Amino acid sequence: MDVPAVHADLNASRPGVRRIIVDCTFIAPHPAPTGIPRVVEKYVVHGAAVAARAGVELIPAEFAQDGFHRRAAVEINTPARSAPRSNPLFRVWLEAVRYGSRVILQGANLVAALFPLRPVKKTMLAVAQWAADLVPNIRHRATARRKVGERIELGEGDILFCPGYWHDMEMEAYEAARAGGAEVVFLVHDILPVTMPTFYQYPWRQDFAQRLSRSFSTVSHYYCISQQTLSQVRAYGEWQGHAVRGSIAYNGFDPAPERVTGAARLDDGVADLLARRPWLMVGTLEPKKGHADVIAALEHLWGEGYERPLVIVGRHGWMSEPIVDSIKNSPWLGTHLFWFEGLDDASLAAFYEGAHALLFGSLAEGFGLPLLEAISHSTPVIARNTLVAREILGEEGAYFSDMKELVARILEMEAPATLAALRANATRLSWYRWAEVVEAVVTDLLRTPADRRQDAALLAGVSRESVAPGPEAQTSPRRKAMA
Repeated sequence: MDVPAVHADLNASRPGVRRIIVDCTFIAPHPAPTGIPRVVEKYVVHGAAVAARAGVELIPAEFAQDGFHRRAAVEINTPARSAPRSNPLFRVWLEAVRYGSRVILQGANLVAALFPLRPVKKTMLAVAQWAADLVPNIRHRATARRKVGERIELGEGDILFCPGYWHDMEMEAYEAARAGGAEVVFLVHDILPVTMPTFYQYPWRQDFAQRLSRSFSTVSHYYCISQQTLSQVRAYGEWQGHAVRGSIAYNGFDPAPERVTGAARLDDGVADLLARRPWLMVGTLEPKKGHADVIAALEHLWGEGYERPLVIVGRHGWMSEPIVDSIKNSPWLGTHLFWFEGLDDASLAAFYEGAHALLFGSLAEGFGLPLLEAISHSTPVIARNTLVAREILGEEGAYFSDMKELVARILEMEAPATLAALRANATRLSWYRWAEVVEAVVTDLLRTPADRRQDAALLAGVSRESVAPGPEAQTSPRRKAMA
């Protein structure tokens, strides 16, 4: 593997940087983190070595009531009791409390306006203040239940790098860090609650938009995990009168180790299902993922005698009730339509290997990890024609734009020659490894804000490696048995 060009820039880092503080707030301990927690883990694990070579300390941290505190890096991927605030049920409950507190706040303000008597006004203002502080106080108490490390005094020479759930934080935490002399830098996964608000719950989407707007006065640089996300952040900032400095820092991808690939023990029912080489969808059940379109297209085909089944792998997400209902009420459930939740990495790998192809129906994403996961198992992909999908798959991918094209693509993929050609195209796909992406970002952090790489220049000198496995892996025992 070639050594990335970014190594040569380590000595060019600006003087005066003493620490990179990585914000790990809301990252729950877990033996195998996924999604944003996995991204944060990569920046902590790989970033520490890069920073150390430059003589800079990298410190994982989390926010508690009185500021940022040290956090042991190993806690990110170590089994432990989950912190209450990272529990999905806690987050749902917190959103309900947030909504209720706003109703109380507005109601108190209304009463104070309608009855401007001094005692009434004083009482209602106190109630309004209590309601405004309710959610922040609950979040701080939840954090306090975890034992946190020593407090970090942020100041000159510190870079507060936020690669995770910055959008769930109260912005005062970042504004205080900036006021104290630290630089604040965000990694942005997407701003879809702003660009596609109907796919997200109220008031969370409004909170997201407000925090993004406030960030423009605090954040000096935005790393974005796709060109699409960077373009959207820039456009939103310019609309509000801010010139955004940012660059593309794609998520890396490390193919699953051989011990995970094909290691799952499948029961007879699942083995029989995979022997039918089903279509596969992978991703949380939520409106933007496009499950409804894919299910509708296949139900149409099943009604005409088409036999290949569809397997959906994903947990419940927000606003998922219509999707769940369409699955549970489908007359094809259990014969042609199947839904699995909570699969481990080995079981998911088995589904990728056993699938006919991946159907990537998302209307919008910040990134598209299932695309790379499928290809790493030599599984072809049909993807909705979106900017992000094209950023990853390139011009040789198989795309659809509407239901008619989706049905046509599904039928085309039944031709062995079409399937083989698409698989051959996939073997040529290359992508960035995590270690190289993190090295490029951390090295860039050590430059002055004015000297940081903009747009696509950040990864311009970083090598990419093949995503698909070698010829031997492409003809693994399981794939041979199901062919």
